[in-house]
Amino acid sequence: MANKWTSVSKLSVVLETGEQRRETGSAYPDERIGAVITVQPTDDDGNPVEVTAQKLCESISLIDYIDESDIPLKDSNSSKVLDWCYEKTNDITWREGRTPQIKYYVAHSGAPKPRCKSIGLLVRTESGALVFSSLNGTYHSSVQIVASSPK
Repeated sequence: MANKWTSVSKLSVVLETGEQRRETGSAYPDERIGAVITVQPTDDDGNPVEVTAQKLCESISLIDYIDESDIPLKDSNSSKVLDWCYEKTNDITWREGRTPQIKYYVAHSGAPKPRCKSIGLLVRTESGALVFSSLNGTYHSSVQIVASSPK
């Protein structure tokens, strides 16, 4: 029997450019930026556990780094973009002996409130445990996106 996913031994986020902070602008179509999430699922003993790409994607959410509030998913049935939202992908890199990485896209409206957003992570493990990368979380990795000033 495979070990149950109960925790993580690594949890971090970086922008697809390799930066921790970025201003959006004309270089970003639809005002969206990729956020690359690195997460290593583990069992109770801290041993790595393999989970499916689908389960990994379903288990990771973007949150506000400061207050841990949810950042909403972009509604795929609507062309309207909320102040801040994100799109999940199945774009996962999982190489032998390496920590899995998944990319989500963060988007914002033309003039979001607030103009600057610090983004953290929430992981729900197979056992139901919640693991945070936030100001008050176990992990403290975050990215910051600043919406360019409207012209």
